[in-house]
This record gives sequence, structure tokens and C-alpha cells, in this order.
Amino acid sequence: MSKLLSIAAIALGAVLIYMGYERQQSVAGKTAESLSTLGQKIDGSYHMTTQTKYYVCGTVLLVGGAFALGIVKK
Repeated sequence: MSKLLSIAAIALGAVLIYMGYERQQSVAGKTAESLSTLGQKIDGSYHMTTQTKYYVCGTVLLVGGAFALGIVKK
């Protein structure tokens, strides 16, 4: 059961990274990136875009699934 969940986490992580890449290349992603940069210049704090959230969540799932399967060891 844990191997199945680990494989599902790796697959979902890969899908999220792909979705982040597709969003980054789209008009909506480029607009979000521009508005994030503008907001950062106005108030100085970092504004995370949706594609960045996809990248972070996908990476966490990939690494977690790889550790659980034993692909990556300490």
C-alpha cells in the first residue's frame, strides 16, 4: 500500500510540475509574473505566483515519494 501511495505521489508531483510549466508559458502566467514583480516593487514583500506554488508542491511530492520508495537515500 505504501509503495502505491509513493508512486501516486511521484506521478502527482510530476503532473504539478508540468502544470506549473504550462502556466508559466501561458498568457495568464506571464501576467501573474509581471503583477508579482510590480507588487514587489511597490510594497517590498514577495508575492508568490500560482506557477511557483505548483513547482513547490510538485517538488515536495516528488522528493517525498522518492524517499518513501527508497530511490533517494540519506
